[in-house]
Amino acid sequence: MILDTRTLVIVLVGIGVLLSIAAFLAWKAHRHITALAYWAGGALAGAAGMALVMLYGVWPPALVIPLSNALVAATYLLNWFGVRSFAGRPIPWRSGLALLAALTAGNAWFVVMSNDVTARILVGSAGITGLSLLAALELWRMGPADQPRRAQRVTALVFLIHALFVAGRAVLTAWGGPVDSVLMPNLVQSAGFLEAILAVTGWGFGFLAMTSERLQADLDRIGTIDPLTGAYNRRAFMKHAERELARSQRSGAPLTLLLLDLDRFKRVNDTFGHLAGDALLRLFSETVTARLRRTDLFGRYGGEEFCVLLPDTDRTGAAALAEALRRDVSARPLAFQGQEIAASVSIGIAACRSGEDLDTALAAADLALYRAKRNGRNQVVIAEAAG
Repeated sequence: MILDTRTLVIVLVGIGVLLSIAAFLAWKAHRHITALAYWAGGALAGAAGMALVMLYGVWPPALVIPLSNALVAATYLLNWFGVRSFAGRPIPWRSGLALLAALTAGNAWFVVMSNDVTARILVGSAGITGLSLLAALELWRMGPADQPRRAQRVTALVFLIHALFVAGRAVLTAWGGPVDSVLMPNLVQSAGFLEAILAVTGWGFGFLAMTSERLQADLDRIGTIDPLTGAYNRRAFMKHAERELARSQRSGAPLTLLLLDLDRFKRVNDTFGHLAGDALLRLFSETVTARLRRTDLFGRYGGEEFCVLLPDTDRTGAAALAEALRRDVSARPLAFQGQEIAASVSIGIAACRSGEDLDTALAAADLALYRAKRNGRNQVVIAEAAG
């Protein structure tokens, strides 16, 4: 069945306007996600470009055809720019605008120098295919594996399928002979506009879903990460530690807990101020995490007290790590306002034994930490094994 192309264009314009409004409102609410502004602008440009298609034969061809094609091409360019912005990558303004100018010049050539609709379709299809593939590639490889990427992958597939469809449509158009107008009611043109409606809707919802995933990930991070040090907060550490303890007790693998406390931290705050104390906590966190494996858990237990949980590590291995951490902290004084603030850490170590809960290990590590403090600080003490 051949659908009316003008009706499909009107539907496409309406969807573009609605998606532009949705992206703009989302951007107004979350100004830090600049990609939404690019995507809102892209949807609006596409809607304007398709609206001008309805004026073919009404306005002068040398004006309306290059302008409408430039606006449609700008949609894909802004989509790509938005994807790069979402990924935190620089925007290639010069190369992007140069490509847009080249596509517009090509369309203008085949209006002014020769009225060749097929050639214009091929020029436009080449630009759309290339920019869609760039967006698909950027989306597919964006972000580390531990971040949510489901919406990104689905949106990448939308762009890939769209690129393949547009390329196939261009081949069929060239093979089918001269075309009188893009609005000519035939199967290829009708299918092209129908697929465009589906693609625009698909990537529009995809962009909004990507934004939702990122905002949810940010909320999860706020709820689990200590904003000053980047370590897990106490609640999140305990949650992950309980899970790791259950795994250790099922498998029989060793699990060891470190309790770390910065020595004389209150004196730093009282002498140099809380800004110095905050800077020292950040430096301490960086020093500790530099030594840890990806599987280790690091959390801020409270104030200047921190926990480290070491899976598949016995007390001997934990003691070796603790000594290395103690030396590292002593060797990295904080440079603050032209002064060097020395730091040291006391560490208590306790094994998480089979049949015991996490509170038992914490109590044992805390007792070992108390002994380290009582014996002069800047020490590592291992909790005594149960008799």
